Amino acid sequence: MYGANGMTQFITSFCAGCILIGSLYIICPEGNISKPIKTVFSLLFLVIVISAANIPFKNIEFDLNSQPTLAQNYTDMQTTAAEYVFSHTLTSQDIDFEKITVFTDNSNPQSIVITKVVIVSKESKEKILKALGELTLNREVEIIDE
Repeated sequence: MYGANGMTQFITSFCAGCILIGSLYIICPEGNISKPIKTVFSLLFLVIVISAANIPFKNIEFDLNSQPTLAQNYTDMQTTAAEYVFSHTLTSQDIDFEKITVFTDNSNPQSIVITKVVIVSKESKEKILKALGELTLNREVEIIDE
């Protein structure tokens, strides 16, 4: 990791940091303020040690733009609500199912349209469609037998 020159630089930087922090500790006033000041000195010492060790911080990348947008959060919330409505309807009709997945089309920013519902269940398709009733209008419903 370090060559002979690199190790010398590390030791020199480390020793200089220790002398600096030690000097600051000596001149630090006593009393109520000494504890916060010594905490700051300790943090400064850690920064000095890390910088002396030449840890490459430039290789660490943060992508702040990866967070979902408000529109995506709204779509996810609506999809989850639709899945809840379908599951509650099936549960109230005593229909067992393993999973419900709702697919939406949000190309129109004013509305979210449910395009397809996939239900994993051992029940018959006719029984599930009858239980869902009007919820299946203008929607493709796919029943997958588990």
